[in-house]
Amino acid sequence: MIFGYFIAFGFALFAIGAVGVAASRHFIIMMLAVEIALTAAIVVAAADFVYSGSTGNVIGLLFTLWSVASAEIMGMVAIYRYMIAHGISMDVRQLARLRDW
Repeated sequence: MIFGYFIAFGFALFAIGAVGVAASRHFIIMMLAVEIALTAAIVVAAADFVYSGSTGNVIGLLFTLWSVASAEIMGMVAIYRYMIAHGISMDVRQLARLRDW
């Protein structure tokens, strides 16, 4: 029964992340929404691992989450610094100016 709650929680988190990406035009908000969707995938995978009895994989899953999240944050910081240095707005509709880079 608790497994179903974790699955529902993961799907709800993923829906929040998907709506955040679709509804926002701000770069930072979109990246945070992607992080929420990534966390939802990790919650569902961890619930599946615990339900199936292979709890050793949860530690590897958490390390994978941390490495992917840190790589995404570093990419986000690099793009953010470029946008600030060149006076580009955080509005993603204006990101077409990044093609000149």
